This record gives sequence, structure tokens and C-alpha cells, in this order.
Amino acid sequence: MTTAHHIASSSLKLFYQNGFHATGVELLSREAGVTKKTLYRHFASKDLLIAAALELRHAWFMDKMRRFVEASPEQDRPLAYIDFIASWTHEEGFFGCAFINAAAEFAAADMPPHQQAATHKQEVLEYVQKLCCHAQATQPELIGEQLYLLGEGLIVTSQVQGYQPSKVESAKRMAKMVWQSGG
Repeated sequence: MTTAHHIASSSLKLFYQNGFHATGVELLSREAGVTKKTLYRHFASKDLLIAAALELRHAWFMDKMRRFVEASPEQDRPLAYIDFIASWTHEEGFFGCAFINAAAEFAAADMPPHQQAATHKQEVLEYVQKLCCHAQATQPELIGEQLYLLGEGLIVTSQVQGYQPSKVESAKRMAKMVWQSGG
């Protein structure tokens, strides 16, 4: 692992747990085990470090989601997406979606972290729609969008109210109804 990757990875953990604005450079360098000078040699600004951390998070999340979902038979993958979200929101150390958090902290749509969040969410949506297409849904774009929105709602609900099995079951029941309507 390169020094830059190590700094971005350790910074991601802090940003995810504490927030982007609340996490200072002093803490970031201390957690990475490097001096502030070394941190700034690899990342000229905190904004560039945030961008690198979000890139890592995107790659991690997409890989984790794909491995989980694609372990299911192709026909079951659209609903496996909801199962993945339910499983992820129940993990220890779940602090919501780093991209939802980034969009909230960097609310202006032209801010780079907000743009990274929008790009990430678009890629997740397209992935779910592709799952629906491969599973031969009659309206893969619509069904995929509906499942994606259920997943996003489950993420936010779990972050704000904590993991609640009854809410997870409700989301799964709604997902099955959506799938049955056009899957």
C-alpha cells in the first residue's frame, strides 16, 4: 500500500465516523501515522484528500455490493440488492452512506464532494437497473429505480433511527411487491 493510499484509507475512516468538516488535518495526520508535511506532500489540500477518500469508498462499496448481489442467481439479483442494503446497515460501525453524508455536508451541487456523491448514486442506480434488465424485468429502468429508492430509504432510516428489523422486513416486502409488478 502506498503512503498516499494509506493516508486516504485512514482518513476515510475518520471522515465516515466523524464527518468531513469535523475532522481536522491534525487528527488525519496522527491517525495515518504521518506528519502534516507528509500528508500535504501527498494531498495538497484537505479537499483533495476528501476526493481521494471518496474514490476509495466508491470502489469499496461497489465491489462489496457486486460480490454480495452476484452471489445470487441472476433472476434473484434485483431483490438481493435490498438484501445487501439490509445486511450492510446492520454491520457494526455503520454510520450511514458516506456519499449521502458528503452531499449533506457539501450541499451546493457544484461542490466536488457533492458531485462525487451524485456520480456514485447514479452508478448504483444504473447497476440496479442493469440487474433488472438481466433478470428480464418488463420495465427494468422503472423497477430498478423503485428498488434503488427503497434501498436509499432503508439506508437513511437505518442511519437516523438505527437498525430495526421491522423496517428491514417492510422494505423487503415492498421490494417483492415492486418486483412482482414488473419483474
